[in-house]
Amino acid sequence: MGVSTASFVTTVVVGIVITVVVGVLLRRIAREFLAEVYGDRSLSSSLNYLLVTLYYLFALGLLTLVASADLGLAGVQLVVVRIGIFLLVLGGVYGLTVLALERARRRQREQTLEEDFRGRG
Repeated sequence: MGVSTASFVTTVVVGIVITVVVGVLLRRIAREFLAEVYGDRSLSSSLNYLLVTLYYLFALGLLTLVASADLGLAGVQLVVVRIGIFLLVLGGVYGLTVLALERARRRQREQTLEEDFRGRG
């Protein structure tokens, strides 16, 4: 059973909308995390662009793989299963990214507290 053009296009359009919405959310969250960790607006802004670009490349690559997969289903079922797979993997990547940002922020806070403690002692 081949992949129909309609299911492919529907999966791609829905996937692109989801990718853009999640990318905008990631950009906003990462901006705050990185600004707190690095303090330097220029550095945190540059790192944010790199992070978001990596996210978009990964998400769109994943979308093309999922959209072209022939899962033995047809019609609406095929589109729903593809979008479900895409959402699960994308959610995992998003969660790992936020976790990594949180760890970086926690390390920075601990380092700042340690420096303050050493400075007073």
